[in-house]
Amino acid sequence: MLHFIKPFFIVLFLQFCFEASAQKTTVWIVRHAEKDTSFANRLNPDLTDVGMQRAKDLATYLQKENVVKIFSTDTKRTKQTATYFNVPLEIYNPKSLSGLRDVLYQQANGKSVLIVGHSNTVLETIEALGAARPVNQLSDDDYDYLFKVVLADGKPAKVRSFHFGQYHRGGNDTMK
Repeated sequence: MLHFIKPFFIVLFLQFCFEASAQKTTVWIVRHAEKDTSFANRLNPDLTDVGMQRAKDLATYLQKENVVKIFSTDTKRTKQTATYFNVPLEIYNPKSLSGLRDVLYQQANGKSVLIVGHSNTVLETIEALGAARPVNQLSDDDYDYLFKVVLADGKPAKVRSFHFGQYHRGGNDTMK
């Protein structure tokens, strides 16, 4: 009987080691918070006071997620959305997403990161990471969506939608 128990525990131990080494990288993706639209022709607006509050709400919401790095486009509104995190911020180009998954594995494998983008880049970023769009589109009025994409070696990316901060047009009670 001992001949059967020892191999069983060896197999169980090896399976545990394999699962422990298969790390999951968590990628939080958000659109920047409310921007100042008082000057319609301003190319690089700041956040409004409501937007700054949403940025605080985002930091509070992700407080326990141990975000180690932020990827932001090179605009004031995206960088201001990341203001309340005390982690390194790296500028990324949302028009060049093909290698983003590889960059995340190299720089944050097994950790959590935040990507701050725009209404016309958030869903494309989710797709570039290998997940399906959780919603058809984001409009200029959607500020309260937060998406969680989980990347694991050899497995399809998984995405979930959440709501944070004050409800806006796009949020609903099921997204907590």
